[in-house]
Amino acid sequence: MVLPAARAGQRLRVNGKLIPFSSWPTKIGPKGNASLQSLLFSLDPWAIIDQTIKTSCSAAARPEALACMNQARDFFEGAVDTQRVSARPLALYYCFMNLVKAFCLSRGTRPTFNKAQHGLSEMLRAPGNRELTDAFLRAFVSPNGSGDLQNFSEFMAALTGTGLAAIQDYDVPVLLPQILPGHRLWSSAANKKERFIAVHDIRPYLNKATRELWLNLYFVADDLSRIGVTITRFLAESKLGPAFVQVTCDEVDSASRELICFQQVAPIVCPNTKYANSLQSLFDSIRGLLWATVSTVPPYRRHYVYLRPASEDTQTLPQLLSIYILSYYLGSITRYRPHHFPAINDGVFGPRIQDFISGQAQQFLYLLASEFARREIAKPSIL
Repeated sequence: MVLPAARAGQRLRVNGKLIPFSSWPTKIGPKGNASLQSLLFSLDPWAIIDQTIKTSCSAAARPEALACMNQARDFFEGAVDTQRVSARPLALYYCFMNLVKAFCLSRGTRPTFNKAQHGLSEMLRAPGNRELTDAFLRAFVSPNGSGDLQNFSEFMAALTGTGLAAIQDYDVPVLLPQILPGHRLWSSAANKKERFIAVHDIRPYLNKATRELWLNLYFVADDLSRIGVTITRFLAESKLGPAFVQVTCDEVDSASRELICFQQVAPIVCPNTKYANSLQSLFDSIRGLLWATVSTVPPYRRHYVYLRPASEDTQTLPQLLSIYILSYYLGSITRYRPHHFPAINDGVFGPRIQDFISGQAQQFLYLLASEFARREIAKPSIL
């Protein structure tokens, strides 16, 4: 198949700098103009969350938000304490739950979570079914019929702008592969192909004559061929199509591996030559399709797309929501039926579950701290 040529343009530069992808590339100044934001390093993301609450949360909601944050931090210590193995899943969930309440209060989506409920219920498909492999989570609309807020749907609304429109069930086996760190443990246990494909680069391009901006996404060709994914399937299951199409590319990575380029079909037109003012909307066009890992080495954020079968599309959640809902399931088992947890750990997905419990506290904390601050937060590599 003959590929179309890439659209004519040049790499976008602002103040002479190439622009890397960021969920929050700019901040808006008092005159309404955008200025670039750099990556912010912090050994203590709790301090950033605390500062954000104090500066952005309403005065009425601030004491509640701060109390939730402080309790989340105490639960965090329990979640990362390797000596408290049996209680770690429960501590992990309550850490996340309190952080989520503080986040929603800071965003001003609700004035209080005083009588909020989990908004989730874990169940088995039928009596006698096995935990984990036959389990699902039912998520409820917020507020419910009695007017009580439901934490999960409220978190969804604060992150995405829209909560649940109706009761939704999420199968635990469908949630497991959506967790990025440790994904290959799931792939090995389930005897299935990997679903995450690393993004090699995300580049904004500009046509100065038309003031058009668009994105080019680059992937290593071997990453697709290694797991037998065709371009058509890749575009469909990553949800990049039809907004992106493959175009010609003659580039290679640092190891001389061939790259594939997908170009955004519909550019955005900037109203003037202050291109930084349009960066946020440009990057927002792809943000919902990306997963990220936070690391202590450059580039500090690595992005991925997730290939999901069509049958699982309605149960695929944004990254933070999938972490949150799975932590609820494991916390609920630990709290109400702890005798089932050893069987889960001894099962084929046991290493996947242990990896989740051990590794998600830091990931969730840094990712949500970034949401609080609306800026990429990373842990520095040298103390």
